[in-house]
Amino acid sequence: MLPRRALIGSLVLALVAGCTSSGGGGDLPAGSELLTKAAEEMKSVASTHFLIKVDGELPGVTVKDAEGDLNAAGESQGRAKIDQFGQLIEVEYVLVGQDLHFKGPTGGFTKLPAALAGQVYDPTAILDPDKGVARVLAEARDAKTVSSADGVSVVTATVPRDVVGGLVPGIDSDVASTFTVRENKLEKALFELPTGAKVTVELSDFNKTVTVTPPA
Repeated sequence: MLPRRALIGSLVLALVAGCTSSGGGGDLPAGSELLTKAAEEMKSVASTHFLIKVDGELPGVTVKDAEGDLNAAGESQGRAKIDQFGQLIEVEYVLVGQDLHFKGPTGGFTKLPAALAGQVYDPTAILDPDKGVARVLAEARDAKTVSSADGVSVVTATVPRDVVGGLVPGIDSDVASTFTVRENKLEKALFELPTGAKVTVELSDFNKTVTVTPPA
């Protein structure tokens, strides 16, 4: 029979070990599984509100931030801040059908071919299953769950440059990424470039009706 002091010590150690294992990293869901589920879920998203912010310089990308609504049909409307010759200019846009309607600080809307949207930033890439967030999540490497509680998980990973480039132009290297997933949907993605530049993409209001009509 164990002496009373040894028995009490053993019980204390068992309790401490039990408490540690119940709240430790071993209980976190696998990062790869979280991203795989989110990738599948994002393929079926019909619409979303988006917010994009660029902190630093991206080669060939003049957009500093943009916000708007878009649907899986490739229609979108919102506003953006563009760096033009060292000055930030806020513009409005409506992307519908084959046309991009563009409005600067003065004057009305100008209609351009929709293909020109990609020369600034094409937000419809976000929900494109072949190059948007679904592909980014599916092809992220070395995923590791940082935290997971109340339906929200934070996962770090590395995204190959050819994959992230479809979502965010101007990125020409693999990027360290942090994903926030809520109930199997991507809520936030942070891409940190080796140059120190950062790109944040935030998504909300999933599957709400988004109807885009050309400006009068």
